[in-house]
Amino acid sequence: MWKKIDRLLSNFEEYLTGLLLLGSTLLLFVNVFLRYVFRSSTTWAEEAIRYALIWVTFIGSSICARRGSHVGIDIFAQMMPMRGKKIILASGQFISAISMFFCVFYSWKMFMLVSSTGQKSPALLMPMSIVYFAMPLGFSLSAIQFVIAGIRALTNTADPVEPQAMDEIDLSRVN
Repeated sequence: MWKKIDRLLSNFEEYLTGLLLLGSTLLLFVNVFLRYVFRSSTTWAEEAIRYALIWVTFIGSSICARRGSHVGIDIFAQMMPMRGKKIILASGQFISAISMFFCVFYSWKMFMLVSSTGQKSPALLMPMSIVYFAMPLGFSLSAIQFVIAGIRALTNTADPVEPQAMDEIDLSRVN
């Protein structure tokens, strides 16, 4: 069941961030083209790109949590036996999840405040609550991914400090 949830979440995250990045790139290209060819650009493109990148940032945080790409210090884990490595790395994942739950709580409060005011963006006239919803959603997805990563760190039989995939390069171990 966890694998299905993980796959569903990862597909959602990857497709959403991919579409937002692709849309932002195309919109930026069209806006630059309009500006230099016709000497007139859209009034709303920069705002739309800014909000899309906000969404990419918060959803991308969850992708990084799933891939183990967040910055971490593993020097103590490297010196431990296998059991110690698992405990230290899983503890780090669970502490990160707890901090994400705090972020969910406070970002939800911000979202509700903005929703209650009915504030709209200047150029798009879009409800700002849509932009602010990226925070609790991104933090929630990150928390879930950190919990899953913590469980994986405890149950995985491979060395949790060593890179798992052949295409990953760990620059800290390059001589």
